[in-house]
Amino acid sequence: MAKKLEQELNLKDLNVKNKSKKTDKQNIYQESSKNIQNIIFKKNLQALFQQDEILAAKLFGMDDQGDYEVFIGKDPIDINIINNKTLRYVYENPVKDIEKTLDEIEDKYKRYPIMYFYGLGNSILYKALLTNETHQKIIVVEPSIEIIYIVLNLVDLSKELASERLVLFYSEFTTYAQFYFLVSKNEFKSYAKIYNLHIHTPFYDQFSEDYQKINQDFTRAISQMVVSHGNSIDDMLQGIDQHIKNLPAMITNYAYADLVRKRHKIMDTAIIVATGPSLDKQLSTLKKFAPYVSVISVDASYPILAKHGIKPDYVTSIERVKATSSFFKKRYGKFDENIHFIVASLTHEQTIKNILPSRKLVLTMRPQQSELVFDMKDYGYLGIGHSTANQAYQLAYALGHKNIVLIGQDLAFSPDGKSHATGHAFTQQDESLYTTAYGGEGEVKTTYVWKLFKNQYEKDIEDAGKEEITTYNCTEGGARINGSIEKPFLETMQELCKDKNLKNLPNINKVSQKRADKDLLKAYKFIQKKIEIQQLVKEKVEKVFLEVVPKIDEIINLKNENKITEKLFTKILKISNKIDKVKDFMSSAKYKKYIETIVQISIYYQELEFAKISVAKSDTALEKTKKLANWVEHHKYWLFSVAGGLNAEIETTKNASKNLIKELKERGLIDKSDLGHSKEKFKFRR
Repeated sequence: MAKKLEQELNLKDLNVKNKSKKTDKQNIYQESSKNIQNIIFKKNLQALFQQDEILAAKLFGMDDQGDYEVFIGKDPIDINIINNKTLRYVYENPVKDIEKTLDEIEDKYKRYPIMYFYGLGNSILYKALLTNETHQKIIVVEPSIEIIYIVLNLVDLSKELASERLVLFYSEFTTYAQFYFLVSKNEFKSYAKIYNLHIHTPFYDQFSEDYQKINQDFTRAISQMVVSHGNSIDDMLQGIDQHIKNLPAMITNYAYADLVRKRHKIMDTAIIVATGPSLDKQLSTLKKFAPYVSVISVDASYPILAKHGIKPDYVTSIERVKATSSFFKKRYGKFDENIHFIVASLTHEQTIKNILPSRKLVLTMRPQQSELVFDMKDYGYLGIGHSTANQAYQLAYALGHKNIVLIGQDLAFSPDGKSHATGHAFTQQDESLYTTAYGGEGEVKTTYVWKLFKNQYEKDIEDAGKEEITTYNCTEGGARINGSIEKPFLETMQELCKDKNLKNLPNINKVSQKRADKDLLKAYKFIQKKIEIQQLVKEKVEKVFLEVVPKIDEIINLKNENKITEKLFTKILKISNKIDKVKDFMSSAKYKKYIETIVQISIYYQELEFAKISVAKSDTALEKTKKLANWVEHHKYWLFSVAGGLNAEIETTKNASKNLIKELKERGLIDKSDLGHSKEKFKFRR
């Protein structure tokens, strides 16, 4: 969360960014490092500081611990390290071991842009591997900080560290959030399927438990990253369709930025009310302390709170399906006054109909590309992850609370098999997955979806902690959420609400007509431009598709008949070059932002397969030809998918813009639409 989530949630633009209490660490470090006598160590620490200032600071304050001893031979790579307690050497023979391992790795992995290793060793292997420019990033996790200290005193890795081609972690300091942030970078995303955590020397077998933990965290982070891309073009189109349909409602009601600006840091504590089976036992305590804290209810908890007379300040909702609208069907009269309904802009239109006109609606854009491109920061950004509970946590963060308290957040089935609190409308389908129980003893039954929610929670909690925000899990049941403090709800509230006054939240005004007119026109002009660019790119892709498909089909036939020879290389290369040319065209900055959302969902999983093809071994002329043939064959469907995805978004956008066009005409802002008509027969599955 810290910097990354601050940017994603638009806090800087809302002028509510938390002021850093820290002094300029880098200047202090650079001044202090002048006293380092070892020039190699000094250069390495200066480079490491750019990627991990905590580890660099720890190493800066270290002396030789005496647990390890170094042996250096005449050969520059003849560096061995021995553990003085176990008498285990990192290498049997450093020169032979490293040369052998290097040959084996380069034989099998020389085309891998990203590689992961457990164990730094003497670091010579990684320095050698990075002479291969294909290896863009080598990630190394080392379990012994003394080995890191020794190596950085002996081997100059400053160039590799400064360029971040070598990314170094000390395992004790690693976190899931760090790994998630790393693998979410663009250069990592396409290579998710080639992940493997290598060990290059048997010395590190003794750290098997730590290796398993690191491997599990990397795997979990990569899985979460892949899932965040989505896997359904229909879901994506539904989100685009509903977001555009809801633009008039978003722009003419309450602006999210106004809410955050006016209420930032007014309250110290927020309680997030989810609907797990443990909620029932917390309701009486919640009712007692609700007047002294911000109460953020997820959509499904809202009817339960209304039934018990507990008024939330905010109700969040992130789902795009119609079923969610049922939570807002019943109106509660005076109870609903001054509750702000913080709803994702891609919500189903029935949700908006059920909330309006008598309740305060704040439609918010999510920090995803299809909504960021509208550049309407007053209405976003909120909602990273798949759950409205994650959305609620991020709202509590954005509003500047020091303490965030979770209740009803079981993320697991209760002992009697319940998935939600009494009075909840839906149940969770049964799955046989287990996770650590609240309190740390034993395991509880959970689901794949709940694990995704939990992963996002843990990332957000970890990042919030860097901003001195404390998270309490007062669910008193269900699954453990790492990073939160597990504590009884009543005890926590007695401590946090001691000597607190009754809350008095300032009123938020609706968006003015003048401001709404300006933003409605801005949205319309963006949609005009988007359709124009998407149509241009679609036609370009279709043209290349029609040119290359007959030639690709010839190659496929030859492949099926086992008639691929190196003589075909030039012919196949020409096809590949045409495909690369249209890819370069699509990657142009002037087009990319208008098309990348639909293109990503259309072809991301194909790109994962392309990554596997690209790193495959191809040393002989025939291997190179077969690899290239495989490459162009897969691009036949890639081109088809891109053109089809663009066409689907163009037609969806045209159809979804009717509400916006109607609003603009009624306000006298346009006379007629220039967006064109959608094809009547075009449909996408819901």
